Amino acid sequence: MAQEAVLCFLKEHNRPFSINDILSGAKGKGEFGKAAVQKALDLLVNEGKVKEKVYGKQKVYHIAQNTGPTGKELKESLLEIDRKTNEISVELKEVTEKLKAKSNLLAESQGKVSISDLIEKKVAIDKQLEIVKENLSQYADVEPICPKRKKEIEKMYEKSLTEYKKRKRMCMDVINAILENYPKSKKHLFEEMGIETDEEVGFSLDLN
Repeated sequence: MAQEAVLCFLKEHNRPFSINDILSGAKGKGEFGKAAVQKALDLLVNEGKVKEKVYGKQKVYHIAQNTGPTGKELKESLLEIDRKTNEISVELKEVTEKLKAKSNLLAESQGKVSISDLIEKKVAIDKQLEIVKENLSQYADVEPICPKRKKEIEKMYEKSLTEYKKRKRMCMDVINAILENYPKSKKHLFEEMGIETDEEVGFSLDLN
């Protein structure tokens, strides 16, 4: 099937190609005419699996990049979970200390106060406990991050960062090749192609 062969070819090489390049490269996966390859590309573009760029009269196609969580997002999620875990630990410690203090107070006050006073104190303590439980309930589904999981997420971040740098370098290689025969400036080319730099969108690899 032409669509499957074209998608496989673009995934294997992971860089931009013209339709003639794709037609030539996909021959090893089956005999397809130019019309069949063009139709396959149009379908893949509509499905979001392939991106299309127009340079003058020529169209260039490349595999759509992964839109899953970035390394930066994964690391930020890890830090947020750690922060919530620490908050829960601190609050649980405070609750334990308060309960211990209240228990000691009740023990000391036995025989010194009336039953009605003790009941009022118990009601007050129960209300405090309910408030604490409500505050803690929002963290009920948060699981502490073990060191092994931490390392896995950090490795995913490093892998994503390396892949980002690799793809950025490949993109710049293609742009520099175009600029060799382009009559105007790089800035003008970026505007014409709809390319935004890291600085323009406020993107930075520095997580500190």
